[in-house]
Amino acid sequence: MQTLTNESTLLYLASGSPRRQELLRQLELKFEVINAPVEEVALPHESPPSYVRRIAIEKALAGFNKVAGKQIWVIGGDTAVVLGDKVFGKPKNEADACRMLTMLSGKTHTVLSAVAVVYDGQVFSELNQTLVTFRDLSHEEILAYWRSEEPQGKAGSYAIQGLGARFIEKIEGSYSGVMGLPLYELDQLLAASGYSK
Repeated sequence: MQTLTNESTLLYLASGSPRRQELLRQLELKFEVINAPVEEVALPHESPPSYVRRIAIEKALAGFNKVAGKQIWVIGGDTAVVLGDKVFGKPKNEADACRMLTMLSGKTHTVLSAVAVVYDGQVFSELNQTLVTFRDLSHEEILAYWRSEEPQGKAGSYAIQGLGARFIEKIEGSYSGVMGLPLYELDQLLAASGYSK
């Protein structure tokens, strides 16, 4: 059995998200995961698109700085759910999740999903915007969904690839972007940065 070393591993994912790992495997990419957490706090007057892109870049740079050698590619990603001027992050508790899902009920919101690739100190990044329309949700449905534990740790308190798919009437954009890593944009960035499998 071959052990991966820094010499044989060229691609790294700076994220512990199982969803992002699953999406990378979908592209048949060989990668290792780096734990490189960054503080996810918006700057004063920072717009949601700027915030999401900045956090994705910071994650990729933090990962890049943890690995020896510069001839490597490190991927970072960040996702936010936006309704009007409100950004919905991960729910703090049941009341917070219920509040978010009640606000999203029967409305169209935007999912911002940024991806960044750092290679040899150079930063490549893209931002995907996808519109997601929810059907009307009853309070009972929202409570039952929270009890499934799926909303925990998910931006906007839902997962498109899980039970939350029942709530989605329409999506205009990138399914993988809503899941947490826009694969079209990632593929373009890897090509632009000179990565090949």
